[in-house]
Amino acid sequence: MEVSREQSVAGAGQGHGEGSLGRRELRRTLPAHRARRGAGGGGRAGVAGAAVLDVACGAGNAALPAARAGATVTGLDLVPALLDAGRKKAADAGVEITWVEGDAEALPFDDDSFDVVFSTFGHMFAPRHDVVAAEMARVTRPGGLIAICCWTPEGTVGEVFATSASFLPPPPPFASPPVLWGTRDHVRAMFPSATDVEFTELTATVEWGSPEDFADYFLTNFPMMVVAARMLGDRFADLRAAVLDVWRRRNEAHDGTLVLPQEYLQSLVRLG
Repeated sequence: MEVSREQSVAGAGQGHGEGSLGRRELRRTLPAHRARRGAGGGGRAGVAGAAVLDVACGAGNAALPAARAGATVTGLDLVPALLDAGRKKAADAGVEITWVEGDAEALPFDDDSFDVVFSTFGHMFAPRHDVVAAEMARVTRPGGLIAICCWTPEGTVGEVFATSASFLPPPPPFASPPVLWGTRDHVRAMFPSATDVEFTELTATVEWGSPEDFADYFLTNFPMMVVAARMLGDRFADLRAAVLDVWRRRNEAHDGTLVLPQEYLQSLVRLG
């Protein structure tokens, strides 16, 4: 799967937005829910009316395609500006989505509220993984589905995160590394009540004019890097060089452009 300039920070999961990545994951996730419900006939049959929650939804990476598929969608995020952007996108698309400001560690919903709860590269950045997982399971109905997409530790994004961490102060003791969500054992441990867990390793590929051009864009738009630039001052140039080294080593292009594979794990967690 390729990720365009417009989708790069969003669709590549290094931020939020609606891109091909979100549409692809919904094509995988919602059919799995239809099969669980015993719906036949394909199409929208098992999706229309399903209550769906997108945790850390940003501006609608997965919420918008879910709404287009006929689900009744709620999107939750901590950042009001991203929710405003999502509202505009939903209005432009002519779909109804309920946008809620809130914390993935304290979901403001009753127990058993949703048929499907998903997150594409969002919930993984909440620091207390066990709390987030418990909250996602709490609001999912019995027999429902939790679907998550998370960067793997050994993939390109995982290496960029590790490289960046070497320049920054350590996180607080209660904060778990986001890329743990990209490992099978961690996902299983976070959802002990699951009756079945299905894993698929996938890749999102960024295509750009050059590694340097992508660095200029990414390092000024990805929130973690914006914060790092403020903290590091002149040393941020060293971080930029280190990140560029990762991308150059993993670049699949040989003509000066950037073709960057970014590996992630999709987990479908079914609750009893």
